[in-house]
Amino acid sequence: MGEEDKRFLYDLTVPLHPGMVIYPGDPLFTKEFSYSLAKGAGFNVSAITLGSHTGTHVDAPAHFYADGITLEQIPLTCFLGPAKVIEINAKKSIFPHHLIDKGIKEGDRILFKTANSEFVRARSFHPDYIYLSPEAAKYLVDAKVILVGFDYFSIDDFYNEDNPCHKILLAKNIPILEGLNLADVPEGNYYLMALPLKISGSDAGPVRAVLMGEKV
Repeated sequence: MGEEDKRFLYDLTVPLHPGMVIYPGDPLFTKEFSYSLAKGAGFNVSAITLGSHTGTHVDAPAHFYADGITLEQIPLTCFLGPAKVIEINAKKSIFPHHLIDKGIKEGDRILFKTANSEFVRARSFHPDYIYLSPEAAKYLVDAKVILVGFDYFSIDDFYNEDNPCHKILLAKNIPILEGLNLADVPEGNYYLMALPLKISGSDAGPVRAVLMGEKV
């Protein structure tokens, strides 16, 4: 069996479609034909509209900082490379004591799997999702990780409009990968591929996020 045959993939991406769950207040996803074979055109061409934080997406520092780098300025190396899926059994918020024994080190890409992984596939928004605490965000900054991923549409408490975790991570140019579907992914080490669209000057953008692992 060749090396390629030993690899397997997990697609972490939430499908984009009309009626999909979005973060409250964000623009709706729409898709309609500008030209349609069914209506006599010689081809199909669709017009698509969406918010920059729709579905599985990356937040850039410009999301919260006027002078922050924008999506296309984030080094591609943040989105390609070894990543750790860490399963956290927190009931409400993730704190540093949940992370101490997880072996987090400098240069890591950390993807958090929580009970949110069931919510991210639901048909309605769940405001009482598990979120990252500011203390945990500071722990990740001090550990010098290069990317943080989360299995819901925000890492911050829905009821905290200050969004402290976003600000703590993005201030250090640590991109945030949100809206991951990790429901079927066991905790462990993988290779992440999560390249965002190259949208100039954007605060965020959609991603096709995939993990690659090796069969035992």
